[in-house]
Amino acid sequence: MLYLEGWMPIILLFLSTACLIVVMARYTGNYIVFSLSAMLGCISLGIILYSIFLVGGWEGMAIGFYAIAAFLGLSIGTAISPFIKKKRTGS
Repeated sequence: MLYLEGWMPIILLFLSTACLIVVMARYTGNYIVFSLSAMLGCISLGIILYSIFLVGGWEGMAIGFYAIAAFLGLSIGTAISPFIKKKRTGS
């Protein structure tokens, strides 16, 4: 049975974000992948700053950990994406 306690949601967010970027890199162009990664990275960094300065405490730390996991997943997925072979359409 899978328990979603402790670090498991953070690890799942990290892995799912990285996998999503890699799958998206396979089916779309590099421009779209890099643009979306940059936009989501800026949002993630904004959430980290929000959790530190506006929320604070343990709640802010939890929000920050989720945002850091998403940012790391985006970074690793974007770093892997140039090595993914594009799916060919047609013959």
